[in-house]
Amino acid sequence: MKLDKDFIEILGAELQKALPGQNAQYRMAPSYRPRLSHEEILKHQPRLGGVMLLLYEKAEELYIVFTQRKDYNGVHGGQMSFPGGKKDEGDLDLITTALRETSEEIGIDKSQIQVIGKLTELYVQPSNFLVYPTVGYAARIEGFTPQKEEVEKVVEIPLAFFLDKANVNMQTEIKLFNGMVVKVPAYVYGPHLIWGATAIILSEFTFIVERLKNA
Repeated sequence: MKLDKDFIEILGAELQKALPGQNAQYRMAPSYRPRLSHEEILKHQPRLGGVMLLLYEKAEELYIVFTQRKDYNGVHGGQMSFPGGKKDEGDLDLITTALRETSEEIGIDKSQIQVIGKLTELYVQPSNFLVYPTVGYAARIEGFTPQKEEVEKVVEIPLAFFLDKANVNMQTEIKLFNGMVVKVPAYVYGPHLIWGATAIILSEFTFIVERLKNA
């Protein structure tokens, strides 16, 4: 199946169906990550957040945009992530949050983004966030304007990269915020390592794309 605009319509229809959920997510989850039920997660009174998996066309391919966070003194400092953040009081829902944060962090006007679906929510234990991923599509993006306070750089990666299992290293060494060194599954894109919550979200998304391609 060609990954083009027609594919976006098919993908949007697929995202309205039952999602594969944890079984697909956990293909890229660290071995130490616990599986918690929704009820167990709610006991932690997590903060709510929304992120945007934004697909767009570039050089006749579909790309996904990521942000590399500033290397601050916190659990997610320097990490690769989707545009996104905490739900504000004025946000109608988590899709609104994802759209607003995408606009703020990478300078994309919300009107350019077509929301085509969502993925399974994910609990991020280190920061106590329950994250809701939105999938969006933009036919054309002229450029990005990263938010100086939070974003070190914008990184564009072809969707096809994540469908090639050769780009996954299941034993990538990562140094955690507390100084502990662990081995985790990660997508390796040049100097960029995509692991943790971002990789887990991608894992469910690529599971859906692979299923469509093999249909």
